[in-house]
Amino acid sequence: RTRETPHGRLRVSTPIVTYHLLLPVLSEFMARYPEIELDIDFNDRIVDIIEEGIDVAIRSGQLPDSRLVSRPVAPFRMLLCAAPSYLERHGTPGEPADLIRHFGINFRFLNSGRLLEWPFITGSAEPQIRSMLTCNNMEALKGATLAGLGIACMPDFLVCEALRDGRLLSVLDDHVDGRGQFRMLWPSNRHLSPKVRVFVDFLPDRLAAPR
Repeated sequence: RTRETPHGRLRVSTPIVTYHLLLPVLSEFMARYPEIELDIDFNDRIVDIIEEGIDVAIRSGQLPDSRLVSRPVAPFRMLLCAAPSYLERHGTPGEPADLIRHFGINFRFLNSGRLLEWPFITGSAEPQIRSMLTCNNMEALKGATLAGLGIACMPDFLVCEALRDGRLLSVLDDHVDGRGQFRMLWPSNRHLSPKVRVFVDFLPDRLAAPR
């Protein structure tokens, strides 16, 4: 191989839930770049990319660290979802105020301990909903929702198959503005090695497709 052939260990840090996005496309990447060894840490903690020697991190939300270069990689939407069995028992809310008669399943961020806010359109009255369960893992949140325990807020890529086959239904779509964006981050003071360059060039096209 030449010196510029992408090769070696590529360390990637990414939230646990993103395996739904990454795993379907990684086989193509690995076939195209067989000399790259992917080392992926699916973890919700906030890593120090520079101190821990991470090549690329994938994150959403605020990105305040000026030492990092960022590039958009995957847009997503947050949806309010419930199982048909739950809606049969409790009814389908037509507007946020109806949530006062419903049960919510909340997500708590592991790092900050704060609850995920449901992304109602600005100007809507703050809806009241009784909390049935709080957890800090999106897979558990999805499982509890599929079990009919209540209404939960989850990203579209996590629930698209369940929505497609009818195991979950989205509610209050006209009242929710839950657009989000994952970004890739890497240190600005490092030479962009061939293995990092091909990874950050490969992912955006594969993950940008609407779900």
